[in-house]
Amino acid sequence: MSNKNEDLVCYKTLSVWTAQTIPEGFKSRHNTKSGTWAKLVILSGSLIMEFMSDEDEVIDRLEYSKENQPPLIQPKQYHRIVSCSEDVRCQLSFYAKEPC
Repeated sequence: MSNKNEDLVCYKTLSVWTAQTIPEGFKSRHNTKSGTWAKLVILSGSLIMEFMSDEDEVIDRLEYSKENQPPLIQPKQYHRIVSCSEDVRCQLSFYAKEPC
């Protein structure tokens, strides 16, 4: 994560997913709640993600891999996993601001 996010702390890390175990809910349009950031780390393979507006418009469609990691997903940013390679392995973590 970049320095501007250094006040974020990881409060939950999910188990590693494969192409067969990515939850269906993450393949549909969804977002994180207010005050929650998400970081998906690609361990192997690749996947395609779409980022959407509040009106369900696709504003970006990008492919990510171990060498080209997804950005930190901002609170309330709509997104979804469109597709993935058969060899994908990835892990999702959730972050929040550290209490003062």
